[in-house]
Amino acid sequence: MNKIKEWLNSPKFQRNIKPEIIRTFAVIFFTIIYGIGVTWFLEASVIPMYTGGIPGIAQLLRDFMKFTLGLDTSGWEGLFLGSFIIISNIPIMLLGWFGVSKKFVIYSMISVIIQATMLGFIPSLDLGLSSESQALTATILGGILIGVGVGGALKYGTSTGGLDIVAQYLSLKKGKSVGFISMVLNIVTAFLGGLITAPDLISRGVLPGVTQAMAAAGIVISYTILRLIITTIVTDKLHTAYQFTMVEIITNDPREIVSDIISKIYRGVTLINVQGGYSKQDKTLIKVIISSYEFTTLHQLINRLDSKAFIIVTPVKNVFGNFKKRTIA
Repeated sequence: MNKIKEWLNSPKFQRNIKPEIIRTFAVIFFTIIYGIGVTWFLEASVIPMYTGGIPGIAQLLRDFMKFTLGLDTSGWEGLFLGSFIIISNIPIMLLGWFGVSKKFVIYSMISVIIQATMLGFIPSLDLGLSSESQALTATILGGILIGVGVGGALKYGTSTGGLDIVAQYLSLKKGKSVGFISMVLNIVTAFLGGLITAPDLISRGVLPGVTQAMAAAGIVISYTILRLIITTIVTDKLHTAYQFTMVEIITNDPREIVSDIISKIYRGVTLINVQGGYSKQDKTLIKVIISSYEFTTLHQLINRLDSKAFIIVTPVKNVFGNFKKRTIA
């Protein structure tokens, strides 16, 4: 028992193994939250709503086959959704494997498998949201859960796959973000989904008083865009992977902290001699600029070396000069 405790407290476990265990549990937990938001809320709503990225495209193609082509998808709908999510992510995973980070792709693969399982094979739970009057509730709660899933995964240095990997690649290689492209893709998905499902909504009388296809389509598009806005806000509140942060650390012993920042986070630091206004003791102020997804690692590092260190975190709009972007994992 003592050997187990010693191993758990060893530098090797604390620095190399524990962070990976936390990331693994984080990607599993937050992907499940994401899956619940899609399966039990968006999919359960009487008014069709679409999630973003690859799963959203899978939903769109399923509805196209069901409502436009008139195919009976009841026996293989789940298999189609799950298979499409996995197959469509294969080229994206290859892009990430060779162009971003192998570790990042491994975590993303775990997330994709969980997504495919939940969206394709986990039955929708009846939470009383299957009426038109509850569509807004389904939109809000689904949007919040999807935002928590995506933002939480990024916060712990993982991702939910798909466009997150493309975003990392373009950010690292081209200095560009796919945020705008992702937004356009989601809006196009919502627009096409509205056009595809509108005739079915009218024929079933889901929207009382709505008899025109464009009006029904507009309702579907509006709910999906509202879901997208809610998800974006929640994701940004939890975490935004491509923002920068300035961290100021006031400590009595900066040597190990500086050494670990340089050797483990690979960031340069600036040291300033300061004095405590109350204690009159000489201290050191360490200033470092990091990408926001690196803060969890930095915070753990500081707490391990100096639990009494005073830490100030400030958002940074832009960084110029010798600052290299890193992969999330």
